[in-house]
Formats: sequence, C-alpha cells, structure tokens
Amino acid sequence: MREIESGDRFVGSIQRLIFSKLKIMMYLKIANLALPLLLLISCGGDDSPTAFDACGNPTTETINDKRCLYTVSTLTDSFDGSGGLTVDAEGFIYVADFGNQITIADGKTVSKVDPQTGAVSLFASGLDGPSGNAFAANGNLIQANIQGNFISEITPDGQVSTLSDIGLRSPVGVALDEDQNIYVCNCQGRTIQKIEPDGTSAVFSQGGTFFNCPNGLTRDGNGNFYVANFGNGNIVKVTPDGTPEIFATLPGNNNSHLVFANNVIYALSRSGNKLYELTLEGEISLIAGTGTSGNDDGDGNVATFYIPNGIGISPDGNKIYVVSRLVGQGSPLNPVVVRVIQEK
Repeated sequence: MREIESGDRFVGSIQRLIFSKLKIMMYLKIANLALPLLLLISCGGDDSPTAFDACGNPTTETINDKRCLYTVSTLTDSFDGSGGLTVDAEGFIYVADFGNQITIADGKTVSKVDPQTGAVSLFASGLDGPSGNAFAANGNLIQANIQGNFISEITPDGQVSTLSDIGLRSPVGVALDEDQNIYVCNCQGRTIQKIEPDGTSAVFSQGGTFFNCPNGLTRDGNGNFYVANFGNGNIVKVTPDGTPEIFATLPGNNNSHLVFANNVIYALSRSGNKLYELTLEGEISLIAGTGTSGNDDGDGNVATFYIPNGIGISPDGNKIYVVSRLVGQGSPLNPVVVRVIQEK
C-alpha cells in the first residue's frame, strides 16, 4: 500500500508541475497578445481600417493613399472657368470657360491667372464652348470648342482664329506631339482626331467600346496617349499607332482631365472629387481629396473638391493646378477657383 501511495504522490507531483508550466505558458501567451489586442481595440475593433497610408496612419482607402504627403491651397478668387486648364512656359495659367451647364456649353472666354498673385484677367474671347486646351511650341494656345465643333488657335496677345473644323464632334481634350501634330478627343464621335500642321485632318484612333465620351487627353514621353473617359471611370491608353486599351479605372465613374508630368499621370475623378496619381505601369495612388464636396484647404487627406475639372502642372513640375467648382454658388458649373496641390 505504501508503494501505491508513494506512486500516487509522485504522479500528483508530476501533474502539478505540468499544470504550473501550462499556466506559465498561458501567461506568456496572454502577455504577448496584450499589446496587439490593445492596438486592435484602439483602432476600432471590427470597424478598424485594414490599411495604412504613406505616413503610417490608418486609412479606409482601398488603394495606395499618399494624401498625407501633399497640401492643398486656393490660389484665386472665384471666376467663370468651367473648362480645361493649361500652363505656358513662363508658368501663367490659362482656364477656359466651358459654360454654366453640361448640356449648354455657352462659355465664350479664356482667362489668364498669375501664378504668384492669383490675379485673374481676360485672355481671349469670342469662343464657342471652350473646353480642353494645350500650348503649341510657337507659344500659341490650341483651344477646343465643344459647342462650335472647331479648334481655335490663340496668339499670346489673345487674337483668335479658327485652326480646323474637319472631323470634329464635340471636341474636348487636346495634346500635341514633337512634330506639332494636334490630337483632339471627340466626345460625341468617340474618336481621337489628328490634325497635321498643313491642316490635314483624319481619325487617329477609333476607340469603339473603349471610349465613352473621351474627355481629357495627355501624352507621355514614349508617344503613348492617355484618355480620360467622361462617361465612366476608365483611363484608356492609346499606343502611337492608335490602338486603345484599358489602362486603369478610377473610382467615381466620371473622369474629367489629366496631365502627364514627373513621369506619372495626374488625373481627376470629377464625380469622386479626388485627385489621383498613376504610374506608367498602371499603379494608382490617391494624393488629394476626401471625396466630400467642398472647398476646404489643408493636407491632402482633409482637403475637399467639388466637381474638379481642368488640371495642369507648373513648368518646374512642383505644383499641380486644379479647377474646382465653388459649392452652393451660381450655376451648376460656375463659379470656380484654381487650387494648388504640392508635396510638403
């Protein structure tokens, strides 16, 4: 019997030892889990963000969020300028006035903005729904007229002449190549028209189902074009031979204009009220805008826009200029202000 009792005591000792070690392991596991658990609770439990922005802050965005690296400010007082925006070699900003409503492009003017003071002055008049624009190498402004179905050429002193009206159906975005051929987005025609320096005009790209009111147009350093569809969120890449393909899709289902600079593409989601950056590999990053309609300045993750449309870049590539509608004032598209987005 004593041998049995001794054996029982031995087994009991082993059990107590095993139990003690199990408790120690449990305490260690709880200690290891304590900090992550507190972090999870502090981030909101089940509703916590699943990603972090470029500064390490939690974000609810599902794409790369770089807004914390940028700041947004307002350059101008309000004026009528609901069309495209471009910048000349000296840094002056030019904003076309499409008009007061999408269905009635009744604008007639292009305004000039001083990038230092924000002063706005009349640059040219006598246009017919001026929309997208771009500068030629000779310093003349090439201006599309969506209502009049023609392209204007405007000299540095504001003299306007008709450059071409062949094959144009609701022209919007404008871009040029090194040979000074002009490329124009036909919103209604769903094509890109090419106008050569001698006036020859022909279809460059038949977009087919790829184009849905092709709106903004820009060109990269390799000769590829990028088209922002107004009718959906697609950005369409068009190769130098005119072949289109879907390049990227922006949230919001309604794009406006875009511009190539710094070896990336800056593109606006008009209905999404946000500004995006796209690499030439198609990676999308959000750089400004909460998505809420407004005119708030500040860091990119608190700044707001309202149906942003025209976009351009300063000659040094450091400032992005965006036309943004003022909330609760005037007509559906006017007045606007020019906003400045730049890295901190």
